[in-house]
Amino acid sequence: MEIIDNLRKLEALRKRSVVTIGNFDGIHAGHRELIKETRLLSERNNISSIVLTFDPLPEEFFKREGFFKLMPMTDKLQHFREAGIDVVINIPFTKEFSEMSASDFINEILINKLQTQYLIVGKDFKFGNNREGNYDTLSNEKSFKTNIVNIIKDCDVKISSSMIRKLIMRGDVERANNYLANRFAMDGYIVHGEKMGRKLGYPTANIEICKSFPINGIFLVEVVIENTEVKFGLASIGNKPTFSGKKDVLEVFIFDYNSEIYGKKMKVYFYEKLRNQIKFENQEDLIMQMDNDTANAKNVLKAKYGL
Repeated sequence: MEIIDNLRKLEALRKRSVVTIGNFDGIHAGHRELIKETRLLSERNNISSIVLTFDPLPEEFFKREGFFKLMPMTDKLQHFREAGIDVVINIPFTKEFSEMSASDFINEILINKLQTQYLIVGKDFKFGNNREGNYDTLSNEKSFKTNIVNIIKDCDVKISSSMIRKLIMRGDVERANNYLANRFAMDGYIVHGEKMGRKLGYPTANIEICKSFPINGIFLVEVVIENTEVKFGLASIGNKPTFSGKKDVLEVFIFDYNSEIYGKKMKVYFYEKLRNQIKFENQEDLIMQMDNDTANAKNVLKAKYGL
C-alpha cells in the first residue's frame, strides 16, 4: 500500500481510480461499507483503490470543543492495508486546504490528480469551503460516477464517530468498542511524572498526551509497548483530584511489569470503565481503593475476556 502525505508532490495517476473520502476515525460500520464498495469496484474494473483522509482531522484543525480521536493513525493505516487498499492519501488539513472551493477540489484533485472514475461517499458527505459541496454537486459531475453508501443505523440511531465519542464520554466504552474496528485507543511516549504512584506501591507509566480529553475515570486497559510487548493494566485519565487536580494526565499501572520504559511509545486500548476518579482524604484510603481496583480489573479480565 502506498501512502502519500503531500498533495503538492502527488503526480497525476496513470491509471483510473475509485476514490473514497472521509475522516475514517474509528473505522465504524459505515466506514467499512465505504471501503468495501471501493475495493469491489476496484477489482471489478481493474482500477486503483484510493482512500483520501486527513491528519490532522478537520475537527482538530478548527479546535472543536470536546473532540478527540477514536484511534491512532497507525491503526487506521493498518486497517486500510488489511482491507487491500492500493493508495492512502493522508492530507494535512490546513487553512489553505479548508478554503479550497468544491469545484476546485473536484477539478484539481479528483479529476486531474486522481483520475477518478468512481467516487464512493456517505449520504451526508460535504466538502469544499464552508462545506458548500454535497451529493447534488457531485451528481452533476460528468467526469466520474458518484456512488452513495446509505447511513447505517443501530436501533434507529445513526452509527457515526460522533455518536461513539458520546458513548465514551458517558463511560460506556464497552458499547462504543462494539462499533469500532479496534478498541478505543490512545498512544504516546512515556515521560517522567510526579512519581506519586511509585510511593504508593503502584508505579505508573505516564503517557504524554497533547491535549485534554473530556474523559474521566479508571479503566481496564491493554497496553502495547513499542509494538511488541502486550500487557494489561489500569489506566487513570483525568486531573488527579487527590493531588494536583489541575492538569489532565493519562497514567497506566501495568500488571506484573517492572521494566524501565521511559521514552518508549505505548498504545493504550480501553476495555471498559471501572469507576470515576475520586478525591480521597488520605493516601491510605487511596491505596485501599487501588487494591480494590486491581483485584476488580483482574477478575473482569478472567471472567469476561478469559485472560
